[in-house]
Amino acid sequence: MISSPTITPSLDINAAEAFDGAVEQLAKQRPSPEVIDDLAARHVQAKFTKAEAIAKLEAIEAEAIALVEAWGTVPAHAEKSRRLAGKLSEFTVTKSDVLTINEERVTTLKEALEANGYGEYFARLFTLHSKYEVVEGAESALKSESLPKRLSEKVLNLWGRCITVKPKKPSLKVILADPAKPAKRAKKGGVQ
Repeated sequence: MISSPTITPSLDINAAEAFDGAVEQLAKQRPSPEVIDDLAARHVQAKFTKAEAIAKLEAIEAEAIALVEAWGTVPAHAEKSRRLAGKLSEFTVTKSDVLTINEERVTTLKEALEANGYGEYFARLFTLHSKYEVVEGAESALKSESLPKRLSEKVLNLWGRCITVKPKKPSLKVILADPAKPAKRAKKGGVQ
């Protein structure tokens, strides 16, 4: 069986040139069915190995996130993060949320405020930039503004229907230090 040239990935700068040379050599003559079969087998094996590697990576990431959430500390000025450090490595898990705005419900809220003579109040909750965005301080406006009781309840109810808060997948940052240099220790002031 004729085997096609194999390129072993390395940090050698000539790897790209070797790959180009192998492709150029293959382009000069039609490959035999055996070469095609070998390439197909390597391709399938690589895809299988990639799938295994991805599954293994996801399991390791889940384990790391669980460890950091259980034992990590909150770094100073990073309330949505937790950090866990070893001698040569450091994990940081950061969580965040995605705020989704229901355009239809926002329109209903705007119409309700306008119908009751409080149309200007809407600008304290949302702004339109080709789509509605929550105005900074909207939550405090809902708490502090004095609207008539029935309207206030209706606005609060409609406001709650306008937005959806969805948690995002936690991000994981891994730092692996040079064994000659110890990992940075968490600064005092982090929260347990």
